[in-house]
Amino acid sequence: MLHNRHKVEENIQWKMNSGSCSFWWDNWLGIGPLARFSSSSNRLNNTKVADFWVNGQWNYEKLLQQAPTNQLANITAIEIQTQREILDQAYPEVTKKGMDTINHIFNNGPFATYVWKSFAAGAGIITDHTSLHQLILQWWTAKYRNEAHKLHLQATPIFICWNLWKNRCTTKYGGKQSNMSRVKYAIYKDNYKLMTTCFPQVRWPATWKDLISWEKCSHDTKVTPVIWKKPPDQWAKLNTDGSALNNPGRIGAGGVLRDHTGKVLMAFATPLGEGTNNQAEVEAAIFGITRSLEIAYRNIFLEVDSQLLVEWITKSTQPPWNINTQVNKLHMLIRQTQQFKCKHTYREPNCVADELSKHSHRISTPQVYLNSQQIPKEAWAYYQLDKQEVINFRRKKIKKIKEPP
Repeated sequence: MLHNRHKVEENIQWKMNSGSCSFWWDNWLGIGPLARFSSSSNRLNNTKVADFWVNGQWNYEKLLQQAPTNQLANITAIEIQTQREILDQAYPEVTKKGMDTINHIFNNGPFATYVWKSFAAGAGIITDHTSLHQLILQWWTAKYRNEAHKLHLQATPIFICWNLWKNRCTTKYGGKQSNMSRVKYAIYKDNYKLMTTCFPQVRWPATWKDLISWEKCSHDTKVTPVIWKKPPDQWAKLNTDGSALNNPGRIGAGGVLRDHTGKVLMAFATPLGEGTNNQAEVEAAIFGITRSLEIAYRNIFLEVDSQLLVEWITKSTQPPWNINTQVNKLHMLIRQTQQFKCKHTYREPNCVADELSKHSHRISTPQVYLNSQQIPKEAWAYYQLDKQEVINFRRKKIKKIKEPP
């Protein structure tokens, strides 16, 4: 590193702010270090440019004593704009041909610009070549659709810069001509290898256009027809649901009890204070079964959209300790029924209970409804659809591309 230091410094020019750069050894004039133009012993010290300023002006007397005589005109021609709080800044110096700068190689040179645009167009990115930093940020902050697309947007700028640099070195030191097709293909292959490594379960296509289309793919959607089914004769079906504005946060419960004809026997909406979503689900079932028993319905078919609640009721899994008391209370109520069934359902056939649970956040005391005319209009609309056995459709996104292994 020290061996190559002088070569690097030859391509650095300093912009003066507070005059903190070296008077003798830093290239602040644009012609190289002043030490080259002097054999005086003064050049061996660590004098800064600011040491030759007095009250924001050049100290001509000190310059005459120490600075190279043949450079006095160049030195005094530089206008001093003192910014004491800002250190002097080093910048890569443009070569005589105006070519091999960082920005030219990686960003705004004709070759680099064409490569960036070739890949940005397919990715839906409008490139901004004001700076390399800004250009890369455009890729890294672009909106992604899935994990593979995210990885692609983060990796492609790195692959582009790497292959532009390889092309430059191959041209300068390897005796080969610069080749656009070779660079573009290498960038695609790097992307392809990355994707096949991270997502081996996906058969990635063999062209860039198809590759980017796959990475931005929308999820497949599985559509399942669902319907609320009436209970058997002599049974009453109880649909309940819990609602939490935050988890934990304000919670509420709602539910509806219907007979084998679909007629509303009882419905309810009740605020529950503060708690978790799981607490709301359990309390909704407790409230619903309690009211059902009070009006003498003992053959109860409980239907909920919480798979966890079904597992706690059937004792296939243990509930969390903080709701164990409520689950035990629920089991005690179930033992008071004559016949009991419990089943998980999808959210779509449970819309009446869902709307009643949401309504609980708009009231301050429990509300019990004894017929369909009393229930809130939002829940009533879903009740009418259920009564007429209108089919609903459950849409579920299926990931083509899953998380990396």
